[in-house]
Amino acid sequence: MNGKILKGITNIETAVYFVLMIILTFVIIFSLFELALMIIEKLLYDNTPYILEAKGILQFFEFFLLILIGLELMETIKSFIETKKIQVEIVLILAIIAISRKIIVIDPATASEFELMGIGLVVIGLTAGYYFIKKADSLKYAKKS
Repeated sequence: MNGKILKGITNIETAVYFVLMIILTFVIIFSLFELALMIIEKLLYDNTPYILEAKGILQFFEFFLLILIGLELMETIKSFIETKKIQVEIVLILAIIAISRKIIVIDPATASEFELMGIGLVVIGLTAGYYFIKKADSLKYAKKS
C-alpha cells in the first residue's frame, strides 16, 4: 500500500514538473517576442538623437539575462525530471547568472556599501562553489580512467 501511495505522489510530482515546464516555455517564448519588439520599437520608432541610450541598453541586458535565467531554470527542471536528482552545478550556474544580472543593472550611486559588499560575497561564494564542484567532477572522472 505504501508503494502505491509513493508511486502516486511521484506521478503527481512529475506531472507538476511537466506543467511547470510548459508554462515556463510559454513565458520564455513570449518574453523573447517582447524583447524583439522592444528592440524594434526602440530602433524604428524612437525619435531620440541616439539609437540606443545607456538606459535602453541596460534594459535590453536585464531582459536578455532574465530570459537566460528562465532557460537555465528550464534546464534545472528538465534535469530533475530525467535523473530525479538536483544538479547542483546547474543551480549554481542559475544563481551566478541571476547575481550577474543584478550586478549589471544595479545603480552604484543608489546602492549602499553593504549591498555592494554583500553582492561581492555572494559572487565569491558562488564561483568558489562552482569551482569546487567542477574540481570534484574532474577528480571523479580522472579516477575512472
